[in-house]
Amino acid sequence: MERTDKMDKMEVLEEKIRKTTDLVRSLREERDVLEEQLRSSREEVRRLSLRKDDPEISGRLEKMQKERQSISERIERMITIIEEVEAS
Repeated sequence: MERTDKMDKMEVLEEKIRKTTDLVRSLREERDVLEEQLRSSREEVRRLSLRKDDPEISGRLEKMQKERQSISERIERMITIIEEVEAS
């Protein structure tokens, strides 16, 4: 009976490890996608900065800077989650 309990506990632990590993993998993939979006946004912001005297471009530039900030914040949250999961 005691052996069965230990086996059950091991199976539960193994399942938790698998789920954690899957979560970390998924978060890393999402982080990579977000970092690529951030790079793309930075390039677009740089490109638009050269033409910021145009009111339409200025509005687009402001919108993209806000989007870039949002993406950056999401990446930071994901990094924190990954670090917490890896530490546990």
